[in-house]
Order: sequence, then structure tokens, then C-alpha cells
Amino acid sequence: MLKMHKEKHNFNPTVFTQKSLPFCFFSSHIHCEEFGLLVVKQFESISTSMVAEDMLRILSRRRLGISVLSYEIFGSNSNSYLGFLATNTTITATFSSSVTTVLKKSEKGNSSTSTVAYLVNSCGLSPESAIVASRKLKLKNPERADSVLAFFREHEFSDTQFSKIVRLRPRILSADPKKTFLPKFEFFYSKGYSKKDLASLIYADTRILYRSLDKNIAPIYNLLKSVLPNELLVYGSKHQRVSLLQNWKSVIANLGLSKDLGFTNIAFLLQNFPEILILKPERFSSIVDKVKDMGFCPKKFTFWFAVCTFSRKDFNRTWNRNCKAYMRFGWSEDDILNAFKRHPNCMAMSENKIEKTMDFLVNKMGWSSKNIVKCPVVLFYSFEKRILPRCSVVQVLLGKGLIKKDISFCGVIQSVESKFLKKYVTKYHEQVPTLLSVYKGNIDVKDE
Repeated sequence: MLKMHKEKHNFNPTVFTQKSLPFCFFSSHIHCEEFGLLVVKQFESISTSMVAEDMLRILSRRRLGISVLSYEIFGSNSNSYLGFLATNTTITATFSSSVTTVLKKSEKGNSSTSTVAYLVNSCGLSPESAIVASRKLKLKNPERADSVLAFFREHEFSDTQFSKIVRLRPRILSADPKKTFLPKFEFFYSKGYSKKDLASLIYADTRILYRSLDKNIAPIYNLLKSVLPNELLVYGSKHQRVSLLQNWKSVIANLGLSKDLGFTNIAFLLQNFPEILILKPERFSSIVDKVKDMGFCPKKFTFWFAVCTFSRKDFNRTWNRNCKAYMRFGWSEDDILNAFKRHPNCMAMSENKIEKTMDFLVNKMGWSSKNIVKCPVVLFYSFEKRILPRCSVVQVLLGKGLIKKDISFCGVIQSVESKFLKKYVTKYHEQVPTLLSVYKGNIDVKDE
């Protein structure tokens, strides 16, 4: 038996043709060939029987080369966690023996077809992920799984969050949520986490669900709290792309070293460089020493930008590539080091970004590449949204002799928009009424 489950989707029956089918049907048909599970869209504007007849007729044609022996349509009252699967109708089709072989693939892989169906219909997993997850899960008690779904829904986990958690930890569907999960949830709520905060935390580190509260989570949290104010710990664990709880030993050691260096702005590190805090302490210390040897002051923000740049896995390759790019515009090794000390991220940029911006500023605008060494921050601004519009205005003013050539290019690009408009657009509105249009890109500089 092959079950085709409908999910909600608006569809115009006038375009239900064989040409449109690959987009709404055969993308799922690939899954059918692979494991005998097929997700079909729900067409509200046409009858279910019409969908069944048309789809099964095409199934029996050239795509699968099989015969549809019969089909049956019936409703399902089962509860679903995911909103778009809540109203479910099933089309059951009986196929020839060639399809039976396809359907047995999941059984050969020690996965239950009923478990796979549950993971797809109720948990939102793709058929591929459901097959893999079902090998780690024996769903003997659907009621228990339903209680887990209800628990996570009650605690405001999104469809995406819950699907990922089930994909990584399918065994949660066999757990008793009140015994296994609720004590952990209540612990985090007592520390100031909202339901949304906790959902984000567990989504980032699903291992929290199975760690011991008394032996792991609580002790680690308290250790982190000894070096982080509670509000920063909550912020750091819920907002960052790395897990502070998972890497607590490194976080504590690295924060300790940063304090020893005289840098006490923990919030800055959490908000900007959480990835360096989870480095192994030996590697973190080595990078810190290297940056200190280059003359950076640990109490300044640029020091930590440099540490972050050195911590990149592709640092050596990126550094060598960018050195060559800058040297093509006349920079020496000393120039590169000086620019790096002023703004370390200049060595973490893409080669294309460097060449595009340098070429424009040096060759198009006629600005000295040596001056850019003194103000490398200009390289980081968006070329299309900032550099080009502002330089276009400057070109027009230079062409009309309204400003001198020795203006500060750094000031032109760095100044806030209101200041730039006042100094270079509003001031010359009477002489050049179209300047604002040039700035907005509505008029080409050549037309001026």
C-alpha cells in the first residue's frame, strides 16, 4: 500500500495539467521511488477524487511505469503538531508488485513505515530524514509521541525548531515530557528565560534535552554565572551562533584570560565574538600572544577584532590571498600591517571585494592607495549603497569645479548620511539641482 498525504496548498484547477505536474507533484514522486512515501499538495478548490484520479492516472503512466490497481480516499482525525498538516486526508492506492519492492526498502533498513509516516505527517520531517530518524526510534506508543508534540507546542517551539530537534534527537518522541523535559525547562525559566528564549537555546544545542539537570546543566550554569552576569548569560546563550553551555570550560578559561589582560567588556565579546570564547584555551592563548606581539593593545576593541581574524580556519590562505590583492595596488608589507592594525578585518574580506573597491577608489576616483592604508575602514562599506552614490556626487561637484580635489575621501565615505547630504548635496542644490537624483542613482554621472 502506498499512502499519499495531502497538505494545505491553494491550487487553480484550470492549470492542473500534465505540464504543471512536475512542480506540484513529481518533486514528491522522487521520494516515492526511493522509499514509498509520497507527500501530495491539498487542492482546496477542486474535489479530492479529481486529484486522486488525475494523479494516480499519471502515476500509472511513463514516470513510474507501474499499474494502479485501485485507490481509496478517507479522512483522518489524528492530531497533528504542525499547523499545515492539521487537516489530513489520505489517498490510499494499491499498486502492482513492482512498487511493493520499493516500499520494502524502509523495512530492509530496519525502519517502520508507520514510524516514517508519523515523522513526516506529525513532525514535519522530509521523507529522507524520516527514514534515517526511524532507524533510531521504535514508535510503539503513538500517544506518548503525541504528548511530546503537545508539550513542545505548549512551550512555543516553532515548526522549524521542533522538526530539527526530532531529526537530531528522534528518541525524544518516546520520552515522558513531564519527567524528562519539564524540570529542565522550569530551571531555565527560573533563571529569566522566556519560552521563546529557551526554544532558541535548545534549537542551538539539542543535547540539553538529555543532559542531567543536577549533574550537568545546573552546575555548568552556575559556573558560567560566576564569570558572567545573569542577564549576559541569558543573552549569550539564546542569541549566539555557538553554545556557551556546551563549551563552558573554554568560555570560563578564555574569559579569565581576557580579564587578566585588562579587558573587562564581556558584553562586547559575547555580542561580537562568541566564537573565540569557545576556542580551546591553548589555541586562544596562542592567538592572543601572537596579536600582542604585533603591537595591539588588549584593552582596545581592535585587539579582539585581530584575535577573531587570526582564529579563522582559513586564516593563512585568506591572509596570503589578500596580501597579493593589496600589493597589486601598490601596498608594501608594511602598508598591509599598518592597515591591519587600524582595522584588522581588512584581512578577512573577500578578494573580490578588495579589488572592486580599490580599483574604483584608486583608478576611477584617482585617490592614492597609500591614503587608504590610513583609513582601511572605507573598504567595508557597501559599494552599491554607499561608496558609488557618494562618489558619484563628488565626481559631479569636481567636474563643475565646486569642490577641491584634495577633499578627504575618508570623510566622504565615513560621515553619516545626514552630514554627507548637508555638506555635498543640499549645499550645492541651487548650482546643481539634480545632485539628489545623482545620489539616488536616478541620473548617470555622465549626464551631468
